[in-house]
Amino acid sequence: MAGRLLLTNGVYDFVIDGKKYFQSILLKVDKDKFYISNNWESTSDQEKITDTLMFSINKEIQIRMVSINNGVGGLPFKTKAQDYQISIVPNDKYCRLKNVKITSKNQTYIGHFYFTAIGLKEIKIVKGKPYLVEERGEYIMRRN
Repeated sequence: MAGRLLLTNGVYDFVIDGKKYFQSILLKVDKDKFYISNNWESTSDQEKITDTLMFSINKEIQIRMVSINNGVGGLPFKTKAQDYQISIVPNDKYCRLKNVKITSKNQTYIGHFYFTAIGLKEIKIVKGKPYLVEERGEYIMRRN
């Protein structure tokens, strides 16, 4: 049996019923639904979350994975909705991801871990623009 792991406080690209929710933070998971924020912002002392969207696991849910590493991007791929039956299996071995502190141009921001095809990357959103943060620099991401 194969599956995807969704961790609270992680950032994902969702396509739900054909609508894109890129760089969305996973706020909460219940037994038959989950909550995300598509409009969150990195600040120096806290993060701002201005929306909460709830989705039933019965929706057509895909997870898009970008393949970007050290500023070089490949083609993104999506899970095939028809290949998965979504179910939530509680497991107390896993925990919520911690926020990350991202320092850029002498300012520190609160960021999160972003799930990509390459692995976990750091991401921040400043003034509505998502930035993927790597050792070689910061890269603006596509939002829609």
